[in-house]
Amino acid sequence: ALFAGAAALPADFPTVPMKGVDGPMRMPLYGIGTWEYNDTVAEAATLSAFQQGYRHVDTAWGYKNQVGVGKALAAAKVPREEYFVTSKIPGGLNASATTATLDECLTQLGLEYVDLMLIHFPATWSGEGGPEGRKEEWQALEAWAKQGKAKAIGVSHYCQRHVQDVQSVATVPIAVNQVQYHVGMGSAPDMATDYRDWMVSQGIVYQAFSSLCGPCDAPYNKELITGDLVTKIGKAHNKTGAQIALKWVVQQGIPVLPKSSNPKHIAENGDLFDFNLTAAEMDQLTKAT
Repeated sequence: ALFAGAAALPADFPTVPMKGVDGPMRMPLYGIGTWEYNDTVAEAATLSAFQQGYRHVDTAWGYKNQVGVGKALAAAKVPREEYFVTSKIPGGLNASATTATLDECLTQLGLEYVDLMLIHFPATWSGEGGPEGRKEEWQALEAWAKQGKAKAIGVSHYCQRHVQDVQSVATVPIAVNQVQYHVGMGSAPDMATDYRDWMVSQGIVYQAFSSLCGPCDAPYNKELITGDLVTKIGKAHNKTGAQIALKWVVQQGIPVLPKSSNPKHIAENGDLFDFNLTAAEMDQLTKAT
């Protein structure tokens, strides 16, 4: 197999199993997010994260910061097989545009392959596309991945019916569906969680972004950092509110991608694995609305 023994993350690094192009892989339970960061900020945040033990960075063609991320990866001097890179291409691309955009991602990152490549949205951002377009883009992504350019492939923002379109033609596992998930959504209906339980039933890793509610409207964008519930639980564990909000997600086996450009916060966001929330605390956080 092309990638036998590859992706040798540190043995003790927290991971969940994921289905790769050539068989099982390990998906890091946390990584640094880079949405809305320009090249300069993305480079500094990624380098800081990797210097503090992170081994996963999440970027995208649409973020326009892959050059900065690539510079950070080069500067970090971690052997390539010991870290994990996720990128994404826009939805709604035809086969030739898919292949061209995928190759552009590798060029910008300065890498020969990514560990995970996602289709960012089930259509164009303005909503143009449909089942046939989703199938065409997925098949082009598969062909590209099979050349050794991605170890695993998946989707983002996909609902059950979008995934089923892809499943009807897929010859490679859909590794991941990356969606918004945070405290406040624990008891939300399927539509709000992008069909979390169904995704898991299909062997698709359900991965969270915006787990601190960063894009949420004020005052909710601070609720999972300084809000009463997470702060109170944090005091019991000598952890910050943000660490509690993130822990609720990873303790469910759901990988997170917290975003910060502050080295102290970057360190805290990865420091989630020396404690566990009690069943009662998990329940409180799950029932929070």
